[in-house]
Amino acid sequence: MNDIFGKIGKVDPSLCTCHSGGASGSDTVWEESLDRYGGKTRSYSYKTKFHIGSNKVEISDEDYQEGIKEVHKANQFMKRHGISKYMNLMARNWVQVKYSNQILAIGNLIRIGETNTKGYYNKGKCTVVDGGTGFAVMMGIINQKPVFVFDQGEEQWYKWSYNVSDYIKMDSSDVYLADQNFTGIGTRGINESGVKAIEQVLVNSL
Repeated sequence: MNDIFGKIGKVDPSLCTCHSGGASGSDTVWEESLDRYGGKTRSYSYKTKFHIGSNKVEISDEDYQEGIKEVHKANQFMKRHGISKYMNLMARNWVQVKYSNQILAIGNLIRIGETNTKGYYNKGKCTVVDGGTGFAVMMGIINQKPVFVFDQGEEQWYKWSYNVSDYIKMDSSDVYLADQNFTGIGTRGINESGVKAIEQVLVNSL
């Protein structure tokens, strides 16, 4: 697959839908930022009392079962242990990817052999995104969707290149919504650079 994804240009925000998870941090910033422009968010969950957002969408059992399969596919590349206890969250990540055509995530990249701040060692087959966000991002890659990640540590946007099977740097002015249905997700620990990165994408697009 090549790396050419068509730009849709400036669009009416009311036509845009962000597919997200409603978690505190990046998910909420995507949701609230798009809301200010007049766009809408579908904030997915699966049988939990902790998700109480106004845009909550309960996923179907069919989508949840699909999600379990997609989590295991993603983990063939990520090689993480103990994922079953978080399956409700990770399987619902699949729906964010399934119903959108572009993935935009805020987080931190962990390259092969590197560790995160908590000591997690990337034993996987490629560069991954830290935390649970990494599963949604990997699902997007497996399903051949355009994937963009803002690395907060480097304050730098990256795009997954299907030509080189790794992330390549992007100028922030070149990161925009390539489809009206997009996944806007990321770390709970979003910082000021992450907030600005989200706003820049929307400024570039809407």
